[in-house]
Parts: sequence; C-alpha cells; structure tokens
Amino acid sequence: MEAAALKEQLQLFRRNDTSPSDIENPYEVAWHMLRHIGNTDPVLRDELIYVTFATWIAHGVFSADQLREILHIAIDDEHLFYRLGEQGTDSVFTRTFSVLLLPPILSMDRQSPFLNKTDIDRVQERLVAYLKEEKDIRGYVEDKGWAHAPAHGADAAEDLAQSSDIDRSGLKELMAALAVKIMESSTVYIYDEDQRIAHAVVAILRRNLLELSEITSWIDSLQRSDSRGIQTLQETSQQAMNVRVFLQTLYFMIRTEEAEPFTFVRHEMIKVIDKARL
Repeated sequence: MEAAALKEQLQLFRRNDTSPSDIENPYEVAWHMLRHIGNTDPVLRDELIYVTFATWIAHGVFSADQLREILHIAIDDEHLFYRLGEQGTDSVFTRTFSVLLLPPILSMDRQSPFLNKTDIDRVQERLVAYLKEEKDIRGYVEDKGWAHAPAHGADAAEDLAQSSDIDRSGLKELMAALAVKIMESSTVYIYDEDQRIAHAVVAILRRNLLELSEITSWIDSLQRSDSRGIQTLQETSQQAMNVRVFLQTLYFMIRTEEAEPFTFVRHEMIKVIDKARL
C-alpha cells in the first residue's frame, strides 16, 4: 500500500470512529504502517501511524506473537538502525518513530507478560546502542514535524527500565547511554528533552538497584567533557548548559521523593551545585 492510500485509510478509520475490533486484519495494516513509519508527512507519521499503533496496542488488537514481531521489526536494521549515524537527513524519522513503538509494547508486557528475557535483552542491547550512536538530535523540523531522537529514546528507556528482566547491570548501561544524550554539545536542547530524559533516569533510580557509589560516579561523569573531543568554546558552553538544565530538572522532579536513593541523589546534586558556585 502506498503512503497516500494508507493515509486515506487511517483517516477514514478516524473519521468513522472505527473500533479496532471492527477492522479486518489490523495486523496487515500494521505491516503497511511499519513500512511508512518514517514518512516525512507529519500527519501520516505522527498523527496517524503512531497514534494508531499506540491505540491498537493499548486496546489489545494484536496477539502476543504479533506484538513480539512488531517489536523485533521496530528494532531491526531497517527501522531503529536505519542509516544510523546520519545527520540532517530524513532517515531520522524512521529511527525516532520506530523507537517510539517500544513504550506501548513494553507497557503491555508489564500488564500481561509475553516477552521473554531474550527479547528484553535484545531490546536493551539495541536501545543502548541507538542512544549512544544517534547523531541527529533535531527537535522539530520545519514542514516535517518532530524528529526528537533524545526524547523518544528516553521514553523507551523509561519503559524498559521498569522491566523486571532488566537487572543492575542493564540499568547501569541505560544510565551510561542516557548520559551521552545529556552531554550533547552540538546544540542546546529547547524541546523539553531534559524532562523526558529525567523521567527515564527517575524510572531507573526507582528500581533502587544501583549502588550509591555508582550513582555518584554517574553524576560526576556529567561534569566532565565526553570522549568525542569538544573543540570549540561554543560546544563546551552548549554541553554545560544541557547538563545544568538536566540536573535542575531532575532535582525538581525528585524534590518530594523521600525514599532512597532519591534523598541521596538530592544531596549529591546539591554538592554539584555548590561546587559550581565556587
């Protein structure tokens, strides 16, 4: 099915307020949606394909086997890793809207488990690599809508962190991958990336599996330039701004949390703030 025909069909479903249970072979429609998930038409990609996927998944339209298949397609080389490493090209939309399929699928798995540990391990491996290797961090793209890789990747990390199959080692890997996005130096985030990443970090901390020393090391690592080799004063300043805004956002997000490790994290962050004033 071509993009125009798919758009027309999905719009028809919406206009008629069609119940997912009344749609003949929704899994076949899903295959067409996966094919066009990176379309540059923001209405088709964001308002129709993504919203339809999220709605149908939440309503239990797909069987466990079908959801597992959709998940593995979403993280394959033609979707999550499609031309990974490119910057400023339309390939970003395929990657960022593929990763955005993970949260609703993982949410369904928490409600009624159908993924095994091998599935979760594979998602973790691919998501961690994606967060570290995605170079296109544009937010809103004129005429093409949201790319928003840091935010979408963080949304997936937030849901994955809640899986009981993710152990302490897995949580550490997610924290390290999120740190790469927090320490972005090519631009200053302006599209609430800090909020979305902070939500993911809170989900990881809430598991209360990390050693306090590991949390301290992670916070300290955000104060150091990363290994990519920042060369200009502008890049240094932009990275410092992104780190500072993230830490402020995280602090206010956990300011009323009384359980550990949140009280410890607040204490460590206050030390960072005080040090920055010197």
